[in-house]
Amino acid sequence: MNISTNNMKLNLSKSKIVEKEDKWIEQDIIVPDNMPDAIKIINITSTPYINDIEVNNGRIKVVGKMNYSVIYRANDDEMNIRGLNVSHPYTTTIEKSNIKNKDDIIIESNLKNIIYSLPNERKIAIKNEVNFEINISEGISVDIIKDFPKDQDIEYNKCKNCFNNIKERKRSIISSSEDIMLRKEADAVYEILKVNCKIKDTEYKESYNKIMLKGILDISLLYIGENRNICCEKIEVPFSSMVELENISDKSQFDIKYCIRDLNVRINPDIDQKTLNVDYKIENNITLFEKEEIEYINDFYSKTRDLKYDIKDVDISSNEFSVEKEININETINDIIPENSRIVEYSLDTSNVAITLENDVIKVNGIAKLNLILQNKENNELESKSIDIMIDQNFTMDDSWKNSNIHIKIKDVKLNVTQNNSNVDIKIVIYIKVNVENILNISSIEAIEDLPINLNDISSINIYIVKPGDSIWKIAKKYKTSMDNIIKINNLENPDVIDVGQKILVIR
Repeated sequence: MNISTNNMKLNLSKSKIVEKEDKWIEQDIIVPDNMPDAIKIINITSTPYINDIEVNNGRIKVVGKMNYSVIYRANDDEMNIRGLNVSHPYTTTIEKSNIKNKDDIIIESNLKNIIYSLPNERKIAIKNEVNFEINISEGISVDIIKDFPKDQDIEYNKCKNCFNNIKERKRSIISSSEDIMLRKEADAVYEILKVNCKIKDTEYKESYNKIMLKGILDISLLYIGENRNICCEKIEVPFSSMVELENISDKSQFDIKYCIRDLNVRINPDIDQKTLNVDYKIENNITLFEKEEIEYINDFYSKTRDLKYDIKDVDISSNEFSVEKEININETINDIIPENSRIVEYSLDTSNVAITLENDVIKVNGIAKLNLILQNKENNELESKSIDIMIDQNFTMDDSWKNSNIHIKIKDVKLNVTQNNSNVDIKIVIYIKVNVENILNISSIEAIEDLPINLNDISSINIYIVKPGDSIWKIAKKYKTSMDNIIKINNLENPDVIDVGQKILVIR
């Protein structure tokens, strides 16, 4: 006969898996016919974007494009510095047998290394080492038992835990094409040399059955001005989107992740040389959940019957939070800038900074590369220079992080470089994001059926010697009696504390 239960269904996330895989992507850039020959490569930056993914039999097919910004010395007496901004598609495959559903993964791509050469004046050969970070967050529906009807005569043990009960997941794209004017004092743009972009100042606002997403694309632009001088400008492109959600309530909380999936910045000559057209595509992944503290039955038995049931154990994310740590670096490097040169652009490459977790200590160490683009004031020539910055910082884990699933990454970098003649003053703030996921093993129990039991197989009087990991509950369950019975017979003042080797009298 099946036993009835009072159940509650929860939609939870299994413990997250974060895996990384490096792939080499080789491509050739051909200098267009309308541009002069390339004599020397001064600087190349590459940004990998992901446009789509397909999941099939444990294989992830990634389809995307590489955006290149090339600064080169040209075979042109009138204008010997030129910029080339092009995109090339790529396709790569990642083998991951534990991936089943496209909706359960978020993949981010970052350039780890770039190698390039100039086989001839019209061709640039490039090898990109791209790091793909695969975030797997699989949803699971779990039935927990809140209670048994009183007439069932079942002994049970209850516990209380906090759960992120997922009400809805939604993935959408924010895309737009915006015309953005440079500030009034800025030089008009003759040719774009380099583009860097990141998302900042994101926020959201609830409105009935919708959520308004807002943020800013922070774009750094290096370009050749109308008087052939090298200019650097920052532009901000605000973005917003209204996303419909069906299950918003007063208890709703949101986890929102953004990722730039495409970006193109061009001069808009139809307006003027100070207006840029910015095409962008931003993916947002929204998880709507309610944080609930729930008391439920985690173990049970009958004193008179044998209970048979299906049980499925799963590790779920019961609570998740993020902590930020900062690494501050202040350095002065002397005699690094050649005479009559000025810094026109700088950036920091942290791809070779490793983050590891060892014995409850987070270690951040490696070499960050400060990349400078310099211009000679006399002949306007450009050159690239790299400075190695040693990173070596440790953080001790908080007690609340222990026995949790922890993922650590560099979230953001703030960089300020000031030139003082041949010296540079460097101020760096590296923001480390520690994502802490409390893991709970929970049992989903289905189809409880009672069967006859032969109590003659269980002695009416027993002396039990306590073993490691024992509790009064486990002993009572073993001998089909109640905890109260054992506590009274043994005069236990604190039933939560029993010692290994202690003798417990059990009378049925």
